[in-house]
Amino acid sequence: MLVLSTPSAARAEQTATVSSEYQDRGSELLEILQGSEKEEGFFASSFIDAIPLTQFRALVAQLKARYGEAIDISRVIPANDQDGTVEIAYTNATLAMRMVLDSKAPYPVIGLQVTGANVTNDTLATIEREFTALPGIAGFEIAELGSDQTNVIASFNADKQFAIGSTFKLYVLAALSSEITNGGRNWNDVVPLYRKSLPSGILQNWPRNTPMTLQGLATLMISISDNSATDILMSELGSKAIDDIVYKSGHGMPDKILPMLNTVEFFDLKMPNNADVRELYVAASNNEQRNLLSRYSIGLSPESIEISNLANKPQHIDTIEWFATPSDITGLLKIIEEIEDPVVKNILKINPLIPPGDALRWSYIGGKGGSEPGVISFAFLTKSKSGKTYAFSGSWNNSEAPVDNDKLTLMMNRLLNLVAAR
Repeated sequence: MLVLSTPSAARAEQTATVSSEYQDRGSELLEILQGSEKEEGFFASSFIDAIPLTQFRALVAQLKARYGEAIDISRVIPANDQDGTVEIAYTNATLAMRMVLDSKAPYPVIGLQVTGANVTNDTLATIEREFTALPGIAGFEIAELGSDQTNVIASFNADKQFAIGSTFKLYVLAALSSEITNGGRNWNDVVPLYRKSLPSGILQNWPRNTPMTLQGLATLMISISDNSATDILMSELGSKAIDDIVYKSGHGMPDKILPMLNTVEFFDLKMPNNADVRELYVAASNNEQRNLLSRYSIGLSPESIEISNLANKPQHIDTIEWFATPSDITGLLKIIEEIEDPVVKNILKINPLIPPGDALRWSYIGGKGGSEPGVISFAFLTKSKSGKTYAFSGSWNNSEAPVDNDKLTLMMNRLLNLVAAR
């Protein structure tokens, strides 16, 4: 499969730790991107079964049409002998590609993802035009977070309420951190695994009542978007603590996101057999919505939820979701920054959503994203090497068709790169 990260534009010598097998495959990758058509000896059969050569070559042609000719390897960033990032210089950009080899000779490629593009002569105005052209509606905001004020650097549709998917979990993280900072809880507090949700995550498969620290739950909630961890933390905090963060962060339409659904309630309300309840819920006031969830036992039986109903096309993303504007997310990230909790900062940076080469542009970067069919959203908290703190947020919704997650990932990476270079 293929994904996106924003590579370093600077040409660098390949490190001495690149294995000879990885080095050879990197050279072959460049030749294939230049049109050698030698994929059959390059990819493992499992890769070709998943992505037929005709499809792969079409993707290569798309890269050429967008970025020009593949010219050279800029650098190789190894993670280990079989995994790493290969940066390819094209005429109009440098692309980062994560390449994974089989661990056994002859070491064919089992995974290939385009993880970013550092576009030559890229600008904020160019990216804004691309946001405008996306089907559905999209928006972003970049803001410098100062001690006294927030300075918006660039934005588009920043006051539009978007479905944000699992990015909402940042509200839960902020509420938890605030509770701990104020002395109400401790990161080392232990709670049992007493409720489960559906994937994403791993805890749904763990034994019930497994003891978990609050820090462990928060780490899973953010780093791998674990839904079971999220629902336990929401239960432990209670609705008031999370509501308070929504108001404190300056959310423009709190009634749009409150009551904040936990993940099982979210899934359950979207099920076809809950159409009547869903209609009542959408029309109800906030207090009535809370009562409806209780009255109809919404979210109490995750085993009855058929998640495949949500897998292929947008389902009720305009009504049953978590909503925020890019500006709302800026306000939330500002709260997280002001709490100055090192545990939170460490949790956020576990999965910064961009490749290692791009992360090195910043002295700190942490992130959270969320997606479902028709929805993708990102939030990043960064500190530049000059000491400035920035909030980035971006969302794209399309109620008619799934959105291209990789495309928005690339666009957000490009925004990050442009600001990091300031």
